[in-house]
Amino acid sequence: MKAHFGKFALIVVTSSLALGGCATTGSVKRAQARADQAFVEGQKGQADAARAQGTADSAMGAAQHAQGTADQAGAAAQNAGTAAAQANQAAATAAQGNSEQIAALSSRLHRLEAAEWRRKHPHKKHHHHKAPKKEAKQGTDQVTFHK
Repeated sequence: MKAHFGKFALIVVTSSLALGGCATTGSVKRAQARADQAFVEGQKGQADAARAQGTADSAMGAAQHAQGTADQAGAAAQNAGTAAAQANQAAATAAQGNSEQIAALSSRLHRLEAAEWRRKHPHKKHHHHKAPKKEAKQGTDQVTFHK
């Protein structure tokens, strides 16, 4: 498109100079050289724009890939959190079961220790000693004393 613009500009400049009556062969050649130079610079600009577009496309692809990777990492983190919560719940349940089993075993051990202690330390019969008889007072008879 720029190539057509450069040729069109050359035609306009040449025509205006020719119509003005001051167009010389040198001025037309200078105008043609400027138009050719503008055309070459336009092609360089188009090439630069094409390279920039390619770079932008590559950057967009990399950004999309990075977003996909980030999404996968987020999903993996969420799954790991869920798995950790489930493992924590399972551990808590197991700990509760272990605690109950420990309490039952502790109670059983206490009962067995008590039974063993009782076996080694049999109940001793206490002999009740009767209080000594009081002696009768001097000058009283036995009948008066027991009343």
